[in-house]
Amino acid sequence: MSHLNLSMFKAYDIRTPASQLTLDLAERLAYAEASYFREYLGVQKVVLCRDARLSGAQYLEQGIRIFRNLGFEVLAAPQVTSACVFYYTCMRHPDAAGIMYGASHNPPGDTGQKIVAPGVQPIADGCGPGGGLQALRQMYEHGARPEPVRGGRLRLVNYLEDYVRDTMRLAGVGPGELADLRIVQDFLSGAAGQEMLLAFTIAGADVEPRNLVPDGHFPSGAPNPVVHSSIAPSLDLLRQGGFDFGMFFDGDGDRLDIVASDGRQLSPAFNLVALAPRLRAIFPDIAHPNLYVDLKANPMAIMRIARQGFGVHIIRNGHSQIKQTLGKNAAAGFIAAVEESSHYYLTIRQEHMVFPTENTLFFALLTARAWQEDPLLYRELLDLQHSTFREREWGHHFPNDDLRTAALAAVEDAFVRSGWKAMRHMADGVDMDATLLRDGLPFVIDADTPLTEEWTQIAQRVSQSEKGLARWEVTASTATRRDAAVRLIEETVRRFQAGPRYVG
Repeated sequence: MSHLNLSMFKAYDIRTPASQLTLDLAERLAYAEASYFREYLGVQKVVLCRDARLSGAQYLEQGIRIFRNLGFEVLAAPQVTSACVFYYTCMRHPDAAGIMYGASHNPPGDTGQKIVAPGVQPIADGCGPGGGLQALRQMYEHGARPEPVRGGRLRLVNYLEDYVRDTMRLAGVGPGELADLRIVQDFLSGAAGQEMLLAFTIAGADVEPRNLVPDGHFPSGAPNPVVHSSIAPSLDLLRQGGFDFGMFFDGDGDRLDIVASDGRQLSPAFNLVALAPRLRAIFPDIAHPNLYVDLKANPMAIMRIARQGFGVHIIRNGHSQIKQTLGKNAAAGFIAAVEESSHYYLTIRQEHMVFPTENTLFFALLTARAWQEDPLLYRELLDLQHSTFREREWGHHFPNDDLRTAALAAVEDAFVRSGWKAMRHMADGVDMDATLLRDGLPFVIDADTPLTEEWTQIAQRVSQSEKGLARWEVTASTATRRDAAVRLIEETVRRFQAGPRYVG
C-alpha cells in the first residue's frame, strides 16, 4: 500500500512532500481523523488552522468542507497562523480537537499536520488514546469513513490580538517597557511575524523586521534558522552594530534562536539560566519548581539553573512527548522545558486546567526583558557557553535500520569500555529513545555538584524524521576531549557502511 503514502506518519506529527499528499489522499486522511476524533476522543468540535505554505490553503479548504459535512462544529482560521496561535486557539476551545496544516521548518514543497486532542493534548506516535498516530494511521490505511450527522456548522476565529494581549500579561511586559532595546527579528517569510511585531511594538522595542510577510515560496531560503544561508543577510546586519541581539524564527514560529550582536548563538539551556528567576515569579505558588532540558544541554548551564533552586531533569527529544510529560508531571512542579533545537515549552495553568504548550512569543518577550535588565549576565553566559567545546549535532545515513542499530550499540560499547557511563531512561523510568554518555560528570546535576575540569558528554539518537539517520552531538571541557570523542564515533560508525557526514 505504498500508494497511500504511509511514510507521512512520523513520530511527532505528519510530514510529507505536498506532491505525495494528493487531495484524494488528504480527503482519506481527513475522514480517518474524523473517525479518530469521534471514536477515541469523543468530540464533535475541531479547530483548523494553516501556516504560510502554499499548499496549506487547499488542505484547509478541504478540511473545513469535510468536517462540516460530517456534522462537526468547525472553528476555522483562514488567515496564516503560527503554531503557537493555533495552540492558543485550542486553549480557548478546550473541548475541541485541532489540526494545524503546515510543515514547520521543512523545505518549501513539504506539507504536514500537527494534531491535538481536547485540552491541547498532543497526538503523536504513542501519544494519545489508542496510541495516537498509530490508531490514526490504521484508520487511514483501512479507509475509515464515519457516517455524517446533522448539525455541522462553521465559525471563523481569529485570536491574534487576544494571544498578544494575554501573552504580554503572562510575561509581565507592558506597553513601552522594552523601549531601550534594538532587535533584529528574522521570520524567514513564515507565520510568526505579525504577532511578534504587534507585541514588541506595543512594548516599545525598536525592531528591524526581516522577511516579515508570509510567503510560501520562502524566498530567503529554507524556513529553518539552523540553515546558515537563510539567515546570513540578517546576521550580517546584526554584526554591523547598533543592535542588542537578534531573534530568528522558523516557518511556523515555534522555534526561537537567540543570537548576540557579535553573531554568537545562545543555546536555550543557557538562556534558561537568565529566565529561571522570571519563571519562578510567574509561578509563585510552586515551592520547588522543576524544569526539563534535553540530553544535549550543556552541563555548565544545568548547574547554573540548579543553583537557583530548580530541579533540572533530562528529557527525551520530541515535541509531543515533551508536552505530554510536562502535562503528566505538572502537579510535581514541572513548569517549563527546552530543547537545544531552540524549542521552548511552558505549562500554562488556567481556570483549573493545565495546558502543556508552546508559546514562542512568551519566551521571546521574557528573553527581551531579561536581556534589558541584565545585559552583563548574557555576556557572561555567552562567554561561559563558548568556553566549552561543542561539535554541533551531525549524523550519518545507514543502508538499513539493523545496521543503524548495530552502529549505535557499537558506539555506546566503545565508550562504556573506556569507563564512560550510559543513561538510556529518564528519572521516571521512561525510555529516552536515545543515549546520553558522560565521562567525568554525574547524570544528576544539582546545586551541590562539583564540576571537574575534565569532562565530556555525548548525545546519540535515532532521527525520527529522516529514514536511516542517526545523530550525535559532543560537548566537552577541552578541545582535545571533544576531538577525541568525535574521532572515536567516526571510526566506529565507519565500520557499518554509513553514508557521508550529514549536518543539519
